[in-house]
Amino acid sequence: MTTFLSIDPGTTTGIAWWDSATDEFGALQIRGRRNFQRYLLDDWLGETPDDLEVIAERWDVRKDTHGKSAQEDPRYILGGLDLVCYLQEIPYHEQTPAQAKSFCGNDKLRTLGWYTGGEGHADDAARHLVTFLAKHPKGGPIREAIV
Repeated sequence: MTTFLSIDPGTTTGIAWWDSATDEFGALQIRGRRNFQRYLLDDWLGETPDDLEVIAERWDVRKDTHGKSAQEDPRYILGGLDLVCYLQEIPYHEQTPAQAKSFCGNDKLRTLGWYTGGEGHADDAARHLVTFLAKHPKGGPIREAIV
């Protein structure tokens, strides 16, 4: 079966995962790009994982991006994630923030028992996970639960 890992990159990065074999879900958030990178390498990518797919929130730079937020962490996180996934042949997907927020509100996260609250970064990662799984062949149980 497959484990799906979803990342909401930022100065505080949200992480959510779901294992299609065990139905295990988890979510957390980590402050600091280097802390996230260490966590990712130690807990997920240190050895080539079997049947892992990675979903990340795309971070687009627009002319007003730095006026809203001067953070650089998302581009470093996404660049490193893309490279590691490429080198380890791990499927890597990106979604826009709008895709996840328009499809998956807190109500769907609560239905699944995946709502964590707090600062919301872990919930944003979970939204990307739900949005991706709703269209994925192995996401049947998730799709059925939120319909």
